[in-house]
Amino acid sequence: MPAQAGPTTPAAGFAYVNGSGARPFPAATPGETVALTLGGRRPERLTLRQLRALPAVRYTTTHPQLKETFEYQGVTLRDLARRGQFDGQDIRLTADDGFVAIIRAADYQQHPVMLAYQADGRPIPALKKGPLTTVFPPDPNRFPARDYGSQWAWYVTGVSPR
Repeated sequence: MPAQAGPTTPAAGFAYVNGSGARPFPAATPGETVALTLGGRRPERLTLRQLRALPAVRYTTTHPQLKETFEYQGVTLRDLARRGQFDGQDIRLTADDGFVAIIRAADYQQHPVMLAYQADGRPIPALKKGPLTTVFPPDPNRFPARDYGSQWAWYVTGVSPR
């Protein structure tokens, strides 16, 4: 039986840009703002600095609401689900305004759907749907992005199992 790809073993479409994540994970410092609550069996409150320390993917795609193209970088939902120990379950993304998006497990496991924290090499400002926004791969032949047009959640503050 082949080994299952883990957060340090990229699968197809999961080419990491900042290493394998083998470096030590930074602790939050006093007064640092929590950017994301990760639910599941291992709930965590992560800062933006901690999210940037995780393995990341990068690709260029067009944000459907902004109608602008950016090179996004962020943490895959697959890696966040594994970190929270709810890999294989559908994911619930919760936005700051209460909006909820559901991403199917089969889609985030096979494709590099990300929670982006960077666009064109810079932090994502609120006017561009940041600081954390869901980004879907650009290849319409390989990813069913049409199923997720309304699921581009921005101002994301929570990731948990459905």
